[in-house]
Amino acid sequence: MAEGVMVQAVIFDLDGTLVATDRFWPDAARAGALRAFKDLGWDRDLPDGSVWMGMVGQPLEEAFEAAFPELAAADRKHLLDCCVEEEHRLLDEGRAGLLPGVIETLRQLDGMGVPLGVASNCSQGYLDALLGGLRISKWIREARCLDSPGISNKAGMIADLLLTFGTRHAVMVGDRQGDRDAAWANGLPHVHLYRGYAQWGESVSAEATIGGIDCLPEVLVRRTRAIDQVLSKLEVPGGAATIGVLGRRCSGVRDLARDVAARLKAAGREVQSLDGYGWLRDPDEVAEQDPDDPLVAVSEALDLNQADLALSAPLDEGCLRVVALPFGLHPSLLSSLERVIWADGTPEVLERRLRGEFSSLGGSRRMEWVRDQVWPLELAMTRAFPPSRLAHLTVDLSNALEPRVTLAPGPD
Repeated sequence: MAEGVMVQAVIFDLDGTLVATDRFWPDAARAGALRAFKDLGWDRDLPDGSVWMGMVGQPLEEAFEAAFPELAAADRKHLLDCCVEEEHRLLDEGRAGLLPGVIETLRQLDGMGVPLGVASNCSQGYLDALLGGLRISKWIREARCLDSPGISNKAGMIADLLLTFGTRHAVMVGDRQGDRDAAWANGLPHVHLYRGYAQWGESVSAEATIGGIDCLPEVLVRRTRAIDQVLSKLEVPGGAATIGVLGRRCSGVRDLARDVAARLKAAGREVQSLDGYGWLRDPDEVAEQDPDDPLVAVSEALDLNQADLALSAPLDEGCLRVVALPFGLHPSLLSSLERVIWADGTPEVLERRLRGEFSSLGGSRRMEWVRDQVWPLELAMTRAFPPSRLAHLTVDLSNALEPRVTLAPGPD
């Protein structure tokens, strides 16, 4: 069975991740500073290269304010404008270049059918000049910057790209802490390129770390291998059967179910996929749920009749039904499942994904509903019906790039 990439989008930072900004920015900044200092009659030393490179990846207005706090706003703007003008002059002269392995990696991922995006704290002119001038725009389906409509920061760029791509099953790749923060603000895993432009002492913890962009495909295929390991340990029946993927909200149930179905299809099985989250009733129409009576609460939150009709529908011989199932520990749901996978994650990661999923949609009320109603009810269900006894496998999805499989005792 050929290995593929499970994520449905990859979003890249630009400077220090795809582009070798050190080839032009320090020289441009020094030239611009010399011009500005002369124009304004300043007699002062130029910052060294580490100061200029420390600005890379940040919004330039903020970076210049941090580097030159003593300057009046108008003088600082003139300095910035001169540096940007010199930067574009060098770009027009062809000084920009890509980091090693970029073309090969973009071509490989695009060939796998993975949508690629860029999120950069730059202007539209800079973005267009680099994507076009370095001839990588043919692989980048969408790009966002600080000039993009409705965008004020990198987290907003990523949120907009996810909406455009129509998926949250994505990964962010970058070299600075700000890239990681923007990824986590959207509940996404982050791949840190440690040979980029992160400054001394800038700690960037991430789901994966790579020394070069050419290492990225190998990192992304780890999830594929983990899913294959899940299926190997699950001992998937050869005949018709229903596989339920259960777990707490925001643990990654739906993405895991989607990936399980994809790998079964790649192995030649006929697969029917169901998203049981469509059976949830509108929370605005459901009374406050009592976790002390979880079975009744689940019957109010989830349309069990609709679920039963879907899960009891006959399957063709040899066909597998893979269903992402909220509140799947309910006995009436479990009874329809031949195999059960329980998805889990740390509270910190679940909270991060919750914020990422709903904050970009302006869904503060839905976040409160999950925290105050759904999670307590799910916890009550796990106490009444322990996954450790009822699931065949537990999959820790705290690191979405590299799920960890744990064998459970399984049903009797």
